[in-house]
Amino acid sequence: MANHELALTQMKAKFSSMTLSERMAKMDIPTSGNIATVIDSDTFNEIDDQFAIAWAMLRHDRIDLQAIYAAPFTNSMFNDSHEAVSDPNVGMTLSYEEIERVIDRVKVEKKPEIFKGSTRYVYQSTTAERSDAVNDLIARAHACEEVLQVVSIGAPTNIAHALLADPSITDKIHVLWLGGHSFDWHDTEEFNLLQDKDASRVLLNSGVALTLFPCMGVTNTLATSVPELQYYLAGTSEIGDYLAQEAPKCPWIGFANRKVIWDIAPIGYLIDASWYTETFVASPILNDNLTWSFDNRRHPVRVIKFIERDELFVDLFNRLIKG
Repeated sequence: MANHELALTQMKAKFSSMTLSERMAKMDIPTSGNIATVIDSDTFNEIDDQFAIAWAMLRHDRIDLQAIYAAPFTNSMFNDSHEAVSDPNVGMTLSYEEIERVIDRVKVEKKPEIFKGSTRYVYQSTTAERSDAVNDLIARAHACEEVLQVVSIGAPTNIAHALLADPSITDKIHVLWLGGHSFDWHDTEEFNLLQDKDASRVLLNSGVALTLFPCMGVTNTLATSVPELQYYLAGTSEIGDYLAQEAPKCPWIGFANRKVIWDIAPIGYLIDASWYTETFVASPILNDNLTWSFDNRRHPVRVIKFIERDELFVDLFNRLIKG
């Protein structure tokens, strides 16, 4: 048994003492006040993470964004990547640099700390990698007086390494993960999930409080277009103008095509959960062929089923315009 598999077995044993009410309470989002939050993001991979980070920073009335973690990514398997990356460490470093560019352009008094994350995926590891991001997540989770909201909008590698390094943080965090596809979809061959299947299984199997935002079938409704982004954002705030300029650089956004801003989904949920329709199901099982299986004896997770798209974009654009 590999070290991370052994750690996962130990983690499940520890989590088994949590009652259903305790587990469900960790998934509750406070209806008022500032919510202690961190974001784990593969920011350079495309353009949607930048919107999510900026929106979270600009909604400081609702979100206490304490830290941002640079997640690894590799996208060289796609022919239409704006920059082909085959090394997860390179993807993580590029994301770290893009996070810096984004937060520099958001004019708020309090800026989140930034930490470099994992240089390798969980499936490439025999022990949990203690990156700066992993160490900060563990420390911040233990220091948080309430439940720490962990927004994962990339491969969940950093979060999985943290859970494997310190399983006790399952009692301290709620993960909001944009990953996989709807259970009605023919497969779950989705970018965040497939990059690191072992990390994805850690989230699904560990028992950590989890809200799942599926891509195809749910968050693909969060679509806009380059003309719309430029019409509303160009020449407004520094961050709004930056996003309007960056959006056309994604080569897959062609004539009459829409751009899905996937990664704003978990941020919107923290702002106002009434914009969402949700259900609770037994945590799905990720098969090797990238399909879902189900066993109703497993612990429950929240799954988003529908999003009021316009509610999110009205708030997002208004905040970006004002910067």
